[in-house]
Amino acid sequence: MMKNILFSLMTCVTTMTASLSATQAVVFDWGNVIGFDDRSVVVKFMCDSFHISEPEFESANLEKRKATKAGKSDVEFWIEFAKKNGVQLPKDWAEKYIATLKGSVGADPEMYMIVDQLKKKGIRVGMLSNINDRYTKLIRDFGFYEPFDPCLLSCEMGLEKPDPKAYELLLNTMKLPAEEVVFIDDKAENVDAAKKMGIDAIVFESSQQIREELVKREILSK
Repeated sequence: MMKNILFSLMTCVTTMTASLSATQAVVFDWGNVIGFDDRSVVVKFMCDSFHISEPEFESANLEKRKATKAGKSDVEFWIEFAKKNGVQLPKDWAEKYIATLKGSVGADPEMYMIVDQLKKKGIRVGMLSNINDRYTKLIRDFGFYEPFDPCLLSCEMGLEKPDPKAYELLLNTMKLPAEEVVFIDDKAENVDAAKKMGIDAIVFESSQQIREELVKREILSK
């Protein structure tokens, strides 16, 4: 009788311990993981618009970043840039620019299927992404951020991976210990930084590889 009681207690403790240490949340990066930003499309459009080379565009783009941080919109900057360099832009250039940006953003349906399956199993899904204001607005307008809570973006939180403070903010926001979180990113340095915080982290290679990794961890079923 006593042995049966002891066995039941040990089983209960083991179950509780497993439950406490089980994964509660999976956090994704955006670019090249959940979605993509095909910057080459934008670069070509800008080079064609201003009749400049890629290095010249990159130099101007650095100035644009400074201007936007000071409160100027990127459209305002580029229109002024055109005037300074004697370039006549078409009247609908701003609309074409926005359309080009939108066309450069997309999402991976296989990864969103994984996100949906995780949520159905009661696993929280979050996002921790290094991204600028312009792409943030586009992605948000498309509704691609909606499944993620929290959705922590570098341009809004003032922190970038692999800064340890970015991961601290993630854990504090989710109110979860590191061992209950899985983090997925395409950059090894970001994954390594997460691991140093005690987070189980995976370098993204493909949607199939991520599915296999989550099955291996018994977060998803086969």
